[in-house]
Amino acid sequence: MPTSDEWLGSALAYRSVVYEYCQLALRPSLDGAGADRMGEILRRAEAEPLLNLLIDAADDLVARQQPCLSEQHLHQQQQRLRGAIDTLWVNELLATCGR
Repeated sequence: MPTSDEWLGSALAYRSVVYEYCQLALRPSLDGAGADRMGEILRRAEAEPLLNLLIDAADDLVARQQPCLSEQHLHQQQQRLRGAIDTLWVNELLATCGR
C-alpha cells in the first residue's frame, strides 16, 4: 500500500497532463491535433487508475467553470467526444491491421 507521500508524488507527476486536459476540455472546439491529444490522454487514463481519478475530478471542475451549459448540452458534448475517440480507435486499429 503506497504511503501518502508516495500517492501525492504520483498525483503530482500527472499535474501537467491534467492541466493540459483541462485546457483542451475548456476549448469551444478541438482541431485535429487537439482531438488526437485528448484521445491520447483518455487512453492513458484508461490504463492508469490514478490518472483516471484525476481526470474525473478535472471533468467536474471543467463543468463548474461552464455554468451556462445544461446537463443535456454536456451529455451531447460527451457523446461527440466519445464518437471522436471511437473514430480514432478504429483508425488506429485499421492502421495496425494494415501493417
